[in-house]
Amino acid sequence: MHLNMLIKVWFLAFIGVTCLSLSAVQPTQAQSEQSIAVLVNDEPITNYDITQRMRLLAVTTRQKANDALRKKVIEELISERIQLQEATKASVIITDAQINEVLGNVAASNKMSPDKLIASLGQLGVNIKTMKEQIRARVAWRRVVQRKFRSQVSINASQIDKAISVDTQPEDKQKATEFELQRVRLELPDGPDQRTIATRLVEAERLRQRINSCSSIAKVIKPVRKASAKSVGRKKADQLAQPTRAILLATKEGQMTPPTITSSGIELYVVCARRSVNRNDKQRQKVRSKLVSQEYSILARRHLRDLRQDAFVEHR
Repeated sequence: MHLNMLIKVWFLAFIGVTCLSLSAVQPTQAQSEQSIAVLVNDEPITNYDITQRMRLLAVTTRQKANDALRKKVIEELISERIQLQEATKASVIITDAQINEVLGNVAASNKMSPDKLIASLGQLGVNIKTMKEQIRARVAWRRVVQRKFRSQVSINASQIDKAISVDTQPEDKQKATEFELQRVRLELPDGPDQRTIATRLVEAERLRQRINSCSSIAKVIKPVRKASAKSVGRKKADQLAQPTRAILLATKEGQMTPPTITSSGIELYVVCARRSVNRNDKQRQKVRSKLVSQEYSILARRHLRDLRQDAFVEHR
């Protein structure tokens, strides 16, 4: 989950709650706050931890302090303990400076200075360490998941296209044509005469008749003297100079363009693939980031579920 999203979740309801009564967030049990409520792999969660988190949630989400909220908080704290333990195993370290940076973003999003934010929380009975530990757990867990599953997360162009087609209104879609190209070149000697050029153009036309896909290029050009093929990769139409752009736009997938004479020889392009793409690169990057985040979220939930199943959790 991205940090800006975490910020929105944490302090969506913070503005305007400084007069909230603390009577609604008193401890729900008569035990001493410093007594241990839960052990997670022999690491304690105290009643003070639970009370503080309940107060933080009451401030940020306006939830009422009751048994249901207490149960929710305990489950969150158990997960965070497991996440931090996993981070320690993976040698993931979140520094105080990184935590303070996130805290500063939280304050700025609510038009406050960090000191003002800390003071406001303190007036509501929330120790700033409670929020800092929540930040530490979430940032550390994000690093753990990215490190562990980076090789498994891959978003391709078709997934981005599909997401854009679903989320974007028709009038907002600006389409461009993107080609995947192979360039075939027949070399010409320096200062060629018209006969030499004409001969090479005939050879080029013969190639056009025989090549109907990129997979056949190497085999077809092999007998042709001083002929080579090179992958150009993906190119958008507006990245290509004229008249090449116009020629390619009129060429179907699997076909070869008519030959053109250049300073280095006679060139032809084979259209390996062509497709329509959205012109808005910023939108594509935003959609890709969203899809990557969703993939990581799924993997993170599964990983945490497995870790919780293996963890020793004792309620006292």
